Amino acid sequence: MICAAVLLTSGTAFFSITLLISPNMKRILFTLAALFILSAASAQRKELRQFTNDFAEIGETHRLGLSFLPLRIVSWFVPRSAWDGDAAYIKLALKKVRSVKLYTIQLQEGQPIPAQSIALLKENLKKGGNFEPLMEMRHKGSNIFLLSDGKNDERLDNLVVLIQDDEEMTMAHLRTRLTINDVSRVINKLQEHGQATQPAVEGGSGDVAKQP
Repeated sequence: MICAAVLLTSGTAFFSITLLISPNMKRILFTLAALFILSAASAQRKELRQFTNDFAEIGETHRLGLSFLPLRIVSWFVPRSAWDGDAAYIKLALKKVRSVKLYTIQLQEGQPIPAQSIALLKENLKKGGNFEPLMEMRHKGSNIFLLSDGKNDERLDNLVVLIQDDEEMTMAHLRTRLTINDVSRVINKLQEHGQATQPAVEGGSGDVAKQP
């Protein structure tokens, strides 16, 4: 265990120690390291994937994953003028997103996703990954729920965003370097533009949305 910790935390120690261990042990250590890194994101993505699959037979579903590099490329090719004024904070936030996994559901005949199903999803996210409600709001007719695993009081490493429209449900898991202040700026800008924002739901942190 000590060797594994050194391998993961020090590049110099990594090359020194790997000279002393067998190829089989190297493969085992690499596998364990990869599983450790992926385990933090697996629980919430499993819940979102299962939720999407539950509606696959009665609606149209899609999945899309974007890693750090495609996200940076997107920010490079968007004209600078598009980020002028209040929109500049969006580009700053985008730079702190490491990866995004998107899931969309559109039921037949434009039926909305039942509220009970969304409530159950949030409950499963809490049980499976300790995700707590961070805030909820209504923006341009959409109900938006933001959840965080709460492992870091300042930085939001793992975020789940649920967007409920009348005819479509969009869900996203984000691995980020965003902070509470970054999210607060986004919410406060929406408030300034006259959009109705609600405080965090009961049990949430209440730290994100600026209260009147």
